[in-house]
Formats: sequence, structure tokens, C-alpha cells
Amino acid sequence: MALMLLKNANLKCLTTFQALSLLVLVVIDLSNGSVSWRLATKPAVFGKDIELHCNLDNDTSLDNSRHWSKGKNVKVLVVNGETVNDTKYSEELNKSKRTSILTITSLDTGDVNVPYTCQHGFQTYKKVLNMTVENFEYHPDKRNTSFNQEDDHLLFSMKFEKVFPVPTCKASYGDQNITNLLNISSVRSNVFYKVEISLKYHHVSKECIHHPFELDCCVGTKTIKQRFETANDVCLEMAPGVKTVENPNEPEKDQTLGTVGQVIFGIVFLFYCILFPIAYAYLQYNGY
Repeated sequence: MALMLLKNANLKCLTTFQALSLLVLVVIDLSNGSVSWRLATKPAVFGKDIELHCNLDNDTSLDNSRHWSKGKNVKVLVVNGETVNDTKYSEELNKSKRTSILTITSLDTGDVNVPYTCQHGFQTYKKVLNMTVENFEYHPDKRNTSFNQEDDHLLFSMKFEKVFPVPTCKASYGDQNITNLLNISSVRSNVFYKVEISLKYHHVSKECIHHPFELDCCVGTKTIKQRFETANDVCLEMAPGVKTVENPNEPEKDQTLGTVGQVIFGIVFLFYCILFPIAYAYLQYNGY
């Protein structure tokens, strides 16, 4: 019971302090003093934790209040390490570096393209956490991929429902670079992209050729690899394991008769060369 009362008292104190902080932020300019914050986690990957580092004012004691807020309406997130949502936000003070570290758990779309404010004493700094190609990534967990071979054509397609930034890809067929044949189309959907990658490659050869088709797509720092073994139409027309002959029109010889003949020869040899002499010697020995 005592613990519950203490917790409620702390929450009331935090709420009162938040209200006072909001009044202060309304009165003062939100971009003054030597306080500033930056994105410390690069790349910032959606679904993972990120950190914002706020460099505190050198002229203000570390004992003074510090807090983080979010949005145009200045929604308070953390005050002196006390958070309004411990599953989403936390704050740590690095005294030696005079840095307040805000951790945002499991980055999602609601965390980006909104302003964040760091305050230390009466010094504040407000800036939008812009979702830029250089600093943010969304790695697709699902992709639809298809690969077919038709009339010496390689047909490939891959779709991402959500990805950021737009992938950069390269393709090869054996030792040939066929990146220039890739077609990459993208459509912006909310903060992410919907991307489709396709390729059609025609290769004709009179010989049976097996080449791997490989595709490497980079989504920021992550590389997505695709590899398929291929065979041209000449290979597909040949029975597996059958070698080509000089005269392909000559029918294959039937090996069945030869095998039967070998069996009969073996039986005859066994009878006349081994069993018959033994029997004859036995009869002679016994006086028959």
C-alpha cells in the first residue's frame, strides 16, 4: 500500500513538473542557447532502438532540470530520467560528456518527421527528426519472388510491399553483367516505398550452358541476395545424363541382347569347363 502511495505521489509530482515545463516552453524561444541534439544511431532501422543525444549547456549545472518532449504540442516524454511511457522512452545522463541520451524503443513511423525538443534548465533546442535516405532504413521481412525460363528467356520479378530507401540492384548471368536490363519501379506509400524489380533476358546458344542468375539488392546497409541455377533450351531438350554423340540421328543400340548373351555364355562356360571335367574325373576314379 505504501509503495502504491509513493508511486502515485511520484506521478503527481511528475505531472506537475510537466505542466510547469510546458508553461516555460510556451514563454521561451524553443531554439536558443548552446543546447543541441542529434541522431546518434546511424543507420536508424525501423523496428530497432535508436538514440538521440542532447549536448547540455556548459553554463548550466547538471543538477538543473532536463527533459525531452515531442511534437508541435510539446508532449513531454522524459523529465530527469522519469518517463511517461517506460516501454517506449528512457533517458540516461552521461555526466562526463554532459549528454542526455534519449532512447526510443522499436522505431516506428510515428517517431519520424516530427519535432523533438531537448531542454536543460532554461536552454532548449527543437528540431525535426527527418526521415532521410542517408540515415533511415526499413528492411523488408517479406518479398514475392518469381523466376521462370521460357524459350531461352530468363524471366524474373521481385516485389517489396514496404521498403526504405529504394533498393539499388545489380544482376549477372554467369560472368555477364546484365544490370542494365533491370527495371525498377517504385511508388511512395506513406513514409515507405512499394517497389517492383523485373528482368527479361534472352540468351541463345547451340551448346548446353548452365549459368547462375544472381541478383544483389542493397537496402541501405543490408544486402538481399537471390541466386537461381539456369539451363538454356538445348540443355532442356537433352535427357539428363545422356552424352551427345557425333551422329545424333543414329539410334541407340539395344544392349539387352548383349547382356543375355553374356549370361548364357557364363552358364555354358561353367558347365563345360568346370563341372563337366570334375564329373568325368570322378567317374574315371570309381571305374565307371
